[in-house]
Parts: sequence; C-alpha cells; structure tokens
Amino acid sequence: MILPYARAQGVILARSPGLLATLAVIPLYSFVFFHFLQRHHREDLATTVALTAFAMSLWAHSVFVAAEVVDDDRADGALELSLLTPGRYLVSLMVRIFITTALALPALAEVVLIGRGVFGLDVTLRSPGTALLVVALLAAGCASSALLVSGLMLTVRGARTLQNSLTYPFYLLGGLILPVAQLPEPFRQLAHGFFLSWGTGLLRDAAAGPVPHAGQRLGVLCALILAQTLLGVVLLRHVLTSIRSGKAILHD
Repeated sequence: MILPYARAQGVILARSPGLLATLAVIPLYSFVFFHFLQRHHREDLATTVALTAFAMSLWAHSVFVAAEVVDDDRADGALELSLLTPGRYLVSLMVRIFITTALALPALAEVVLIGRGVFGLDVTLRSPGTALLVVALLAAGCASSALLVSGLMLTVRGARTLQNSLTYPFYLLGGLILPVAQLPEPFRQLAHGFFLSWGTGLLRDAAAGPVPHAGQRLGVLCALILAQTLLGVVLLRHVLTSIRSGKAILHD
C-alpha cells in the first residue's frame, strides 16, 4: 500500500528539482561557516559547526519543503479529489512528507566533505553508528513537524507568515544557536520537551566519542518523536475530515 505512494512521490520529485534546493544551498552556508572558523583560528569547532549547519538545514527543509506537499496538492486541484478517501490520502501524505524530508539527509555528507576536502578541517564522527542512528531519528522528528505544519497550511489564513517564523525560535529551542543550558529558565524547560534539542545534543556527543547515557537519551528522543508524530496524524486526520464534511474550508 505504501509503495505506490512512494513511487508517486518519486515521479513528483523528478519533475520538481526545486525540492532538492536544500542540497544546493548547504554548500554555500558551509563555505561561510568554515571560512569564519579558519579566519578566527577555531578549527576545533569544525565538527560542531558542520553538525549545526546540517541540523538547521534538515529542520528548514522539513517546514518549508516537506510541509508544502499538501499545499501543492491544493494548488494543483488534486486535494479535493483526494478527500473522497481521506484515510488513504492521510497515509499517502505521511509517506510523501517523510520521503521529501529524507532528501535533506545527504547534506550531512556535503558538510563533512566540504570541511575536510576544501578547508582541510578535522570534521569527524568518532561514533559513526550512533551518529547515523541519531541522524535518522532527527529526520523522522522533522518529518513529524512537517505533518503538524501541513494541517496549518490547509486551513489557517496567513499560515505562510507563521511558516516563515518557524526557523530561528526553534533553532534556539533546539540548542543550535546557544547551548540549552544557557537559555533562560522558561525556554530551557520548553527546550527539554523538544526533540531537536535532544537529537542535536546526542549528535554532537556522538561526533566527539562515546555517548554518555546513550540508551536513556535515545529513549527520550524516540518518545518525543513518537508523541509528535501521533499528534501530527491526529491533527491532519481532524483537518481532512472537517474539510470533507464542510465544517472547515480551505484557505484561499
């Protein structure tokens, strides 16, 4: 049942190369970041900066590109027909969003190759198995975030403005701009309930060596991602059912 939806999204991706824009933009950011490190003689931060650039890109790709899947259906006039079977469309939507989110994963290889090959920096993942597991979990978490944004894209007027605000505040909560420990207390508590802060912390520790308390931290990360995925599914199911029954209308 899932395979046809995956094939359909593959066809869409082949016809819409703009969905791969993240992979083209990341090298530009990486050049700036790595050049800044060299000029200020902070080559020791190369791996941290590379992973931060990757995590930012994965999050931005999910909320700006993957979340657009449902809005693209609306613009193409395909959404109304899909609502004849809202249950099957929800499954299709989830598969396509997760596949689109996964398109940002090669950005990790890009930042590592640019750091090591172009700038000669020591960008190394010292616990690669754990690091790759966390990367996969981060992709799942970002895809679940895209599910939540998709519901807003369908029914909320001005959702585009809200979508544009889903970057720097969440970079802060995710510990990508400042360590979570340096955030004010209320925001620190919010960050502890946000999967991105747990994922980026695990990823940085995996890059440095053995991860302390890896099992417990991975368990918390999985629980947060699962909860967010379930919330996204429930929200989208409610939105699609409301639109089909006429209780909610699509925004212009």
